[in-house]
Amino acid sequence: MIRDNGLERFYERRTAYAERPEDTYVSGAQRFEIYEDPDLLAEFSDLSGEHRRMRLLLGGVTCAACTWLIETSLQRLPGVSAASVNLSQGRLDIEIVEGAIRPSEVFAAVAALGYQVSPWHSNAQRDQAASEYRTDLRRLAVAGIGMMQVGMFAIALHAGDFQGMSEEYQRLLRLFSLLVTGFVVAFSARGFFESAWRHLRHGMLVMDLPVALAIGLAFTASCVATFRGGGDVYFDSVVMFTFLLLLARFIEKRLRYRDALAWQDAERALPDAAQVQRGGIWLSVPRKDIVAGDLLRIRRGDTLPVDGSVSRGTSAVREDSFNGESLPRTVQPGDAVYAGTHNLDDTFELCASGAYAQSRLAALQRFIDRARLEKPAIARLADRVASVFIAAVLLATSVTALIWWQVDSSRALWVAVSVLVISCPCALSLATPAGLASAAARLRRNAILVHGENALEALARVDYAIFDKTGTLTSGAFRIAECVLLDDGVSEDLVLALASTLQEHSNHPIASAFDSAERREVTDISYRVGAGLEGRFSHRPLRMGSRDFCRAIAPGLPEAPQRSGYWVALCAEDRPLAWFALRDEPRTEALGMLQQLRREGVETELLTGDASRHGRELGEALGFSRVETGMQPEDKLARLTTLQRAGHRVLMVGDGLNDAPVLKGADVSIAVAGATDLARAQADFVVLDGNLGQILTIRSVAAGCHRIIRQNFAWALAYNSIGIPIAALGLVPPWAAAVGMSLSSLLVVANAARLRRTPTARTR
Repeated sequence: MIRDNGLERFYERRTAYAERPEDTYVSGAQRFEIYEDPDLLAEFSDLSGEHRRMRLLLGGVTCAACTWLIETSLQRLPGVSAASVNLSQGRLDIEIVEGAIRPSEVFAAVAALGYQVSPWHSNAQRDQAASEYRTDLRRLAVAGIGMMQVGMFAIALHAGDFQGMSEEYQRLLRLFSLLVTGFVVAFSARGFFESAWRHLRHGMLVMDLPVALAIGLAFTASCVATFRGGGDVYFDSVVMFTFLLLLARFIEKRLRYRDALAWQDAERALPDAAQVQRGGIWLSVPRKDIVAGDLLRIRRGDTLPVDGSVSRGTSAVREDSFNGESLPRTVQPGDAVYAGTHNLDDTFELCASGAYAQSRLAALQRFIDRARLEKPAIARLADRVASVFIAAVLLATSVTALIWWQVDSSRALWVAVSVLVISCPCALSLATPAGLASAAARLRRNAILVHGENALEALARVDYAIFDKTGTLTSGAFRIAECVLLDDGVSEDLVLALASTLQEHSNHPIASAFDSAERREVTDISYRVGAGLEGRFSHRPLRMGSRDFCRAIAPGLPEAPQRSGYWVALCAEDRPLAWFALRDEPRTEALGMLQQLRREGVETELLTGDASRHGRELGEALGFSRVETGMQPEDKLARLTTLQRAGHRVLMVGDGLNDAPVLKGADVSIAVAGATDLARAQADFVVLDGNLGQILTIRSVAAGCHRIIRQNFAWALAYNSIGIPIAALGLVPPWAAAVGMSLSSLLVVANAARLRRTPTARTR
């Protein structure tokens, strides 16, 4: 290896020969002892008292049954307090008692179950997802090509039966079919066999078991018939069956991974380094090395890396990440500020209250993770039902084989295969995914993305809806609602022009409300942190901003009108000029949408971070039965939990980072067009055009989807109830069973496709 890589100078530099290792193979926990290095262990775990929490990345986790297997096995280990697998992200969160079990033993226990395990890193997750995607795509492609090739051979064989094809040509076509099918079974269907055996070893029945048995028995019996030179072969049924199942699973898995890859860790938006004072000198220090008591310099435009309090300077920070309100907050020495917020105005110094792990933003991420784990999982119920169904199928197949062994041993295998194939839960497994896929395609045509796997089915039974305000019910963009002139000698056009000229020099959110007005010659414009703007017009001082700021040059400025709105004053020297009322108006379709929801029996509630009077007035104007203002993310999540414990099925509609935990924790969630990336990733639906009336469209499609899924389940169960007894009587040959299984699946898919043709639902 050294020579082939051009490193021969190694031999000139070495001073001794290295000892040859006694054994290059390391097994068990020894493979993972490297992760017990304190520095490396700290990267993916944290110690709190006697408990250590670790986050691990898993590979090969394909379904809810895998999560059950891993969680159950680990929880049986002495020293393991809790274990939870996040299926969509392929992540294991585990808590162990320090000293009772070594981290390397946890790694080894997961590896012994047949899964890949490594420390959790976001990049590693993306790399693993991309690798699994390529593997799944190759298996699907091989199965598809094999299905087409074996299908051509099958057509030739069936035609030959009618046209008198010679025996040697039939044998040749069967042999080619065997080779192609064998490769498809070994490469593409391998996952079914591995999953069935992995779960069977731990006493769990999953749908992969009858699938593996059907593929294995049909392929084996066809091979026997080929080499004996007599009997029927079903190579085309084997490859078609494999392709259809792989296709359904590929689509389902891609939907899950798309969510996982779209989910962006909020920590990545923070700066990698910050200016920290160490020994009286300002140094650039990595964010992870910041500790409590460090003094940080936060420049204008910076994102705060940690929580803390302002020690010197004044500025304004935008905190919509936490309170959902786009208006910034003025901060001065002693005020608390938080990681993830943005410094808009001036440089200030920050005294860190702790590392990022102790920040509110990190707590927000933990809220999201907790909401993920607590979200109702319909899939677990489906797995329990499937286990009973599969056990019944296997029992029926075994009894049929025993009976036919006594009646006619030559037919026992083929009759058993017929029962297994005809009862294969393909249609049952496609009943829900087919309906969801068709409904999702329908919604995409209406500019609505579907993320949640069970959300469409759950939305039909929602009886309570929670809404955010800013950016959800409102546009999030301020406009001038009213201009109150305070000087008879000025016109409205003049004060608007002066205000627009001043606001050109501001990055405050209200500045956009003045974009459309003309400009005037205003000089020496400057910004006063937390107060407003000032300049000179016609050689006289001009100010715009808060009441106290303007009264400093115009003592006669009256109080702002007692009407709803965000009021901003404009004054010249000794001359109050005007008050401007700025409002974030509700979307035009909001009222009609809410009224329709209430007519459909859905109770509505407004939870907003806006603590001003405007939030409550808006809620009352739109007819909400309950309005809560000044809500923090944890408050919203607590309210959601209270409603769910009371038996309500809750819909959440929001758009901000602060809404992400509630969006994920709700039974169903919808994010509107302007939503943050994190909010979009947590929501079950994303309305791309921002039209709140699309909520009614989603509910209409959800009701149709719920109806289609019930029809599909009814057909799948009826088909099995009728088909299994007929096959057990020996009246259905294996080829007919395969055709029946395929037709049953096609009928389920065709019924679900009706959702695509349904006329577009109403919107308001």
